[in-house]
Amino acid sequence: MYLEEQNSDLNDEINDLICLSNDLTSIEDRLAVKLKAWNLIPEPKINWVEPTSSVANGISGVYEDKGDYKAALEWVLLALKAREIEPDASIFCDAGAIYFELGDMDNAYKYFQLAYNELRYQPFSYRDRKYWQFYKQRREELNPKKKAKK
Repeated sequence: MYLEEQNSDLNDEINDLICLSNDLTSIEDRLAVKLKAWNLIPEPKINWVEPTSSVANGISGVYEDKGDYKAALEWVLLALKAREIEPDASIFCDAGAIYFELGDMDNAYKYFQLAYNELRYQPFSYRDRKYWQFYKQRREELNPKKKAKK
């Protein structure tokens, strides 16, 4: 379900808060405004594809900026759960990056692969190059290219 279809005014209020939070320079202020937006989402929050997935992913991003990858993982997993019926490659890529930073390379590769399968390189283009390099190397290790015979 999309909140916009049920309550467009509330959806707009949440979106306005997210836009405001993105303009803030203080990480703590960004987090506080994103959490305020989160608290406006009607229960059960997980039933709303949007704005739940984008707000949860935004909160995850703030925790990632803070270097708190465990908290970032909790929030990105909420975003993924809200998107179960409508996957989003950018959230897959975000999850891969968080798993990478936590040292869980199997899950990092799994989510990077999901992102790549859906949108190829595009979701990686917004991230540090190390994630793309890791993905390419792991993919090659798991699926070595056959040498062409002369």
